Amino acid sequence: MFTGGPNDVKITSWVKRLEIAEDAAKGCSPTIIHRDVKSSNILLDKNMRAKVADFGLSKPAVDGSHVSSIVRGTVGYLDPEYYISQQLTEKSDIYSFGVILLELISGHEPISSDNFGLNCRNIVAWARSHIESGNIDAIIDASLDTGYDLQSVWKIAEVGIMCVKPKGAQRPTISEVLKEIQDAIAIEVQREAPQVQQLMSKRSMGSVSINTDNSVDLEQNASFDEMLMRPGLR
Repeated sequence: MFTGGPNDVKITSWVKRLEIAEDAAKGCSPTIIHRDVKSSNILLDKNMRAKVADFGLSKPAVDGSHVSSIVRGTVGYLDPEYYISQQLTEKSDIYSFGVILLELISGHEPISSDNFGLNCRNIVAWARSHIESGNIDAIIDASLDTGYDLQSVWKIAEVGIMCVKPKGAQRPTISEVLKEIQDAIAIEVQREAPQVQQLMSKRSMGSVSINTDNSVDLEQNASFDEMLMRPGLR
């Protein structure tokens, strides 16, 4: 996740990660159960806008009910309740989206033998243990640009943990998840507003110049997954 393009640019901006998550949440329809929501199925265009792709396993949602289905999905993102019961609901996609939110914060893949300690291979158990103990710093991606508001990270961490609750009935709707993401973005916009005003003031006084020649044209349809895991520019 969060890297990609011909120059292997890594997304180290917390706000940009939030904006991608916002686009992805908007693309998760409550009337369609995707069944394979994962970071590599969130595609980014050259303008860094995201869309959910690969609806080949999708099923129409049945309002207030479930669909009996052979279990399909990807290890690490698969809803354990769906796996056990083979009863598919729209909350199965919510579990998968919660895993993506935990990836967004940590920069880690959902399954790893190296990142989560000796007795843990799953991002959900690892993140939950730190979040519930109040140690949010332990799961924040060290490569993120500094200056983000910890309150917005907490907001995403808390909704991510709500999404991966063991039972679907305990999980939020995608509309509720989207609102939390947008609230997190609003926190960051509010934090940045005084800095932007200060910068514009300095520019008007001629004390700051901004180089616009170093823009990077990202490859169209790089995946969210690629945009996190590749190395950044040196």
